[in-house]
Amino acid sequence: MKRFLQAVLGLFISAAALWITLRGKDLGAIWHAIRSADYFWLIPYLVILTLIHLARTYRWGILLEPVAKVPFGKLNAASAVGFMALVLLPFRLGEFARPYLIAERPRLRVSAALSSVVVERVADGLFTAGLLVVTLLAVPEGTPGLHFLKAGGVAVFLAFTAILAFLIFANKNRERAVRFTHRLIDPLSERLAERASGMMDAFIHGLRLVPSWRKIALFFLLTAAYWTLNGVGMQVLAIGFDIHLSSIAAFTVLGVLVVGVMIPAGPGMVGTFQAATILGLALFLPKEVVDTRGAAYANVLWATQLAQQTALGLFFLFSRHIRIANIVEAPEEVGDELEEEEAQYAKDPAAKA
Repeated sequence: MKRFLQAVLGLFISAAALWITLRGKDLGAIWHAIRSADYFWLIPYLVILTLIHLARTYRWGILLEPVAKVPFGKLNAASAVGFMALVLLPFRLGEFARPYLIAERPRLRVSAALSSVVVERVADGLFTAGLLVVTLLAVPEGTPGLHFLKAGGVAVFLAFTAILAFLIFANKNRERAVRFTHRLIDPLSERLAERASGMMDAFIHGLRLVPSWRKIALFFLLTAAYWTLNGVGMQVLAIGFDIHLSSIAAFTVLGVLVVGVMIPAGPGMVGTFQAATILGLALFLPKEVVDTRGAAYANVLWATQLAQQTALGLFFLFSRHIRIANIVEAPEEVGDELEEEEAQYAKDPAAKA
């Protein structure tokens, strides 16, 4: 029932976003802009999307390396299928697919794989929100929606900064973080507090090892390269719609898009993706361009990313590196891990103090 309600809410959000995006626009003109676009620019864009996939896959491997050295073939397959699940499943439920697919007990536990994904998301959130705040400084004051976007960018940046601060605190003060979780939830339910404490302990356990300083530097270098490729790719595809975005404009649109798709929506992030892209374009382009070629570009950008990620995922779905049973068995494995952590927590008098 919970998953059903999430799916319904996601579809509602997507429908509302699409309605807002298309309201008052000439659908015939948008369709004409889609048909008349120069699709030669899809070729370099697809090459860039492939480089993006490889960069984020290798970067993920850096985070997992202190726990387990995962062969690139398996890492690549799990990444492709995991990101396909992320874009296809509603309400961002696909975020859990990669940790489930890559986990291999006892060498690599689900909790450790999940921790790596959280760290990855925090790094991406900080980078893109910070980038958005900086690039919005180049947008002229008085531009409609500017103050709203600045406030949103700052709020997202502060939120991810707070999460990062907590992760650092929890990693260095495991017992205190577990006690804090228990005390926070205990007034509501002692059983739930025990469960949440075990989850927190398992999660922090997954953070216990960090890469070397050289690997950390490489991780952040790949993060910068990954998002730079995203911005350049958006510039390249826009040329096919006779839209010439400056670097500042492209990275501003990218920042708005990233913040927009953080909103849980229906399958494929449909609606929120188009709405965020058009909102970003409206900061730099005339309304008549945004309402036609801009809307066409937003939809083709969305469709291309969805098709590329789905094709990659389907290609690797039946490879020897992927066991679909991992996703089915993962909840039971997570439960086993949590029971182990709860038992350890219950035996530790200091943690319960």
